[in-house]
Amino acid sequence: MLDLPELHGKVLQHLGRHDLTQCAQVNRQWHARTIPHIWRDLTRVNSADAGGKAFSRIVLEDYLQENGHEEGPPQPSTLSKYGHLIRLLPNPRDLEITLRSQAFTQQDNKPTEYDLLFQLFKRSPQAQVQYLRYVFKDLESDNMNSVLAFTLPRLRRLVIQASLQGTQSEFSRLKSLLDQCSTTLESMDVDINALHVYEAVDMEDKTTEDESICWTSLKDLTLRHIPDTWDAGRMWSWMWKRLGRVERLNVRKIDKSTSSFVQAMLAYMHNLQEITIGKYGFFDLDTNPEDEMEDDVVAALLSGCQGWKSVSVKSTARFGKKSMNALARHYSTLEELNVDGDYEIPICDVIQVLRSCPHLHTLCYTDWSNGCSVVEGETFVDLDPDTGLLKPWPCEGTLKVLEVKIAGIPRPDLEGESFLLEAYPGQGREIQSQVYDRLGRLTNLEMLRLGGQTSIPLYECLEMSLESGLDKLSGLKSLKILNVGKLATKIGTKEVQWMAENWPKLSVIYGVDGRGKNWSRPQE
Repeated sequence: MLDLPELHGKVLQHLGRHDLTQCAQVNRQWHARTIPHIWRDLTRVNSADAGGKAFSRIVLEDYLQENGHEEGPPQPSTLSKYGHLIRLLPNPRDLEITLRSQAFTQQDNKPTEYDLLFQLFKRSPQAQVQYLRYVFKDLESDNMNSVLAFTLPRLRRLVIQASLQGTQSEFSRLKSLLDQCSTTLESMDVDINALHVYEAVDMEDKTTEDESICWTSLKDLTLRHIPDTWDAGRMWSWMWKRLGRVERLNVRKIDKSTSSFVQAMLAYMHNLQEITIGKYGFFDLDTNPEDEMEDDVVAALLSGCQGWKSVSVKSTARFGKKSMNALARHYSTLEELNVDGDYEIPICDVIQVLRSCPHLHTLCYTDWSNGCSVVEGETFVDLDPDTGLLKPWPCEGTLKVLEVKIAGIPRPDLEGESFLLEAYPGQGREIQSQVYDRLGRLTNLEMLRLGGQTSIPLYECLEMSLESGLDKLSGLKSLKILNVGKLATKIGTKEVQWMAENWPKLSVIYGVDGRGKNWSRPQE
């Protein structure tokens, strides 16, 4: 092995646990280089596989030896020798399950899974904890309190659920819990619902002005429910002061008024760059009709930042005129727009985003019931009415992902299926040529999704044939994915060959025959 420690580290960090174990058995030098990588990350330890069982035996052996259950002279255990190398542990609840296979009942006077868990904690003082899901309760067992005492100061991601009655003791307990989270916390998923406010809740922050009071590594915040009682006492004002480094915000549900929440965003969360509003009604099992957010709520949330880079609107949120007006204030910074919900404005209005955003790299305007939303071909072309030329779009050199159906194109070749008639002979091909001209300007495009998931075919669309002007897209050298599913295209063998030759990075075409057949580039 070459004596290049930097190179060793870069190579070994990409190997799986099995390969690392094999490397460790080559010789002493390889063993010394590899052992820190084997022990560094234990998040893949699984109770169901042999590795998980072997690990749990290592913890058990260390516990028995330290507590005088092993006969003979003491020998350094594997965990005592290497536990200090551990840098990342999985969810403690997953560890409990893994260690349970080696635990005994209390009647046997042998260790429980908690005994083994605390033994592991003791041997890994420098470890961080990847994830903890915590359901808030007033009274916790001593074991759970001990788990929290070790985990919270080392935690990377916290998911907390709490349904409170609104009492002083509950909020004090919650504050104490959150106050244990330190600078390691990177992501927080919060579902706090104060059902009632029975007494005045005083959560005054005693921190002095000179002390740092924010979670300095916290970049991702998910608020599953912002209830009407959000402003009860000073609980939330205490919490806002700790969110100054948050960059990505996910608001899944909000009740009625948003003004105080938006004020908190503007006052405390100065680093916000990305927002996701709502949730998928179909995929989220906890979704119900009360979760819907109206257009004015979405617009208010969009006003809670000086310059969004990424905006995503899901199916339980309505994206309408008010939301579009609010979004317009962020055109100078906007890089990504994903609208996958109940929009109330035509797609043609969203073309304004393409006309106005100099840094835009992703535009996805879809819904799961119909796939991509439909924009008329002539609208998408966006001709200057005075010159008859294409209007320049500032994102032509930055756009990488475009998901939208381009329709409204007469297709006389599909007589009996296409019901859109040409206003004059050759109009359909003329519009297609202009659409190809527009698409051809998007020279950095990597994904073009013109089709969708709907079972209803779209006939008034691009032919995607060489005769219709497909060769105008020869400049899309970065294109990797083309989706034309459920479109009545005329892609044949020569078109596929042309695409493969002219788009060197193309890996797959979805719906190549207008139905369900896909094309993938052969492996070299």
